[in-house]
Amino acid sequence: MEFTGERVIPGRTDPDLLNEHIARYRFAEPLVTGRRVVDVGCGVGYGSQILAEKASLVLALDNSPDAVAQGRRDFSADKIRWLAGDAARIPLADDSVDIVVAFEVIEHLADWKGLLEESRRVLHRNGQLLVSTPNRPYYEQSRAEPNPYHVHEFDYDEFKAELESIFTHTTIFLENHTNAIAFTPLETQGVRTRLESGAANPQEAHFFLAVCSNRPQFGSPAFVYVPASGNVLRDRELHIGKLEAELAQKTDWLEETKLELKKMTELRLSDQREQQSAIDRLEADLAEKIAWAEKAVKDGEEDAARLEAELEERRQWVLSIEKDLEKATGEIARLEQEAQAESAKAKGIIDELEERVTERTKWAQSLDAEVAALRERLQQIYDSPAYKIGRRLRLAP
Repeated sequence: MEFTGERVIPGRTDPDLLNEHIARYRFAEPLVTGRRVVDVGCGVGYGSQILAEKASLVLALDNSPDAVAQGRRDFSADKIRWLAGDAARIPLADDSVDIVVAFEVIEHLADWKGLLEESRRVLHRNGQLLVSTPNRPYYEQSRAEPNPYHVHEFDYDEFKAELESIFTHTTIFLENHTNAIAFTPLETQGVRTRLESGAANPQEAHFFLAVCSNRPQFGSPAFVYVPASGNVLRDRELHIGKLEAELAQKTDWLEETKLELKKMTELRLSDQREQQSAIDRLEADLAEKIAWAEKAVKDGEEDAARLEAELEERRQWVLSIEKDLEKATGEIARLEQEAQAESAKAKGIIDELEERVTERTKWAQSLDAEVAALRERLQQIYDSPAYKIGRRLRLAP
């Protein structure tokens, strides 16, 4: 899988950085012995393999299918089961594991509270959450720019408060890179350690590792991990060497700047007369420009006065037009009212004429009916035998 520098991959990560992560898993060994463990954010699984040395079962969970595939290939063990899933949506049943391990995961999550709540859900009532994260104040001081892979970083007070809002019992250990001197015989027969006492300062800690549960916890011994590889002193010497090289470069730049400043000073002294002459020319030019500006201001004031007069004249003209327009509007309204009145009157006359025409039409139609009836009656008379006899006797027309 692609190596970005953020995900720890043995063989491709700086030894001291790898040891920081391995030390957390070694810290967890006595707590996971004989218990069911889910390693949330397991990455390629090097830590899951360490946990499997002591645990009865390790569920290696990561949201990257590529990491899970590489872990299954490089760190397979009989007691490891590989899972691809979200740390804030752990794909396990309630009360299904004894230990949840989440080392350097929470700062990468937008829903980091979901990790804490899900851990409480999947844990057995006597279970424990082991969670670690960088100390934000120390991390900000030790890096030139923010880590682009971190979504939310914690200081001690916030980390403690958020854990205690979910779990009733929380113990926070301070993880630091410290100086140690080791006396190692060729054949080691045991380890005797001495940890000098001193006031622990959470604000200066490198990392926090918390052990959380909803049942009382007993004992919180200090743990010292001495790796076989890695050399903090060497890294510190390399860092000092880098700083010394940068300091030497800055010293060279300073010397070059001093030489340039000296040359500029000498040049300024040798060219003082020419500079004074240039200043005089500039002052004369400036005086000329000031005079021109004053004239331009005066001309501008005159132009402004003229423009103001023209503007006032046009304003009065606009006011007169507005008055004429108002008068014309009133006249139009009066004419419209008269037109409406005449229209109503004409409509009344038209309605009256239409009514008369209708009456005359009906009267004419009745006359036509009477004429038709008379014609029919007259025709009946003409067709009658009496009329025909009278006509023959010349008694009828």
